[in-house]
Amino acid sequence: MNESTKASCLKRLSRIEGQVRGLSRMVEDDTYCIDVLTQVSAATSALQSVALLLLDDHLSHCVAEATRS
Repeated sequence: MNESTKASCLKRLSRIEGQVRGLSRMVEDDTYCIDVLTQVSAATSALQSVALLLLDDHLSHCVAEATRS
């Protein structure tokens, strides 16, 4: 993984970690279900974004290198 991708992933994961802590607080505080589900959806989308970033990096480096050899 290149350093730029690594830094971007770590930054995004840190934000997601904050989102998940917020979700825990919302559940503890008995926040309205739809509001919690909205935040779960946002966290899920953020994780999918990280997954796509990692997949793109994998394809452009690991897979490309394997096909060259």
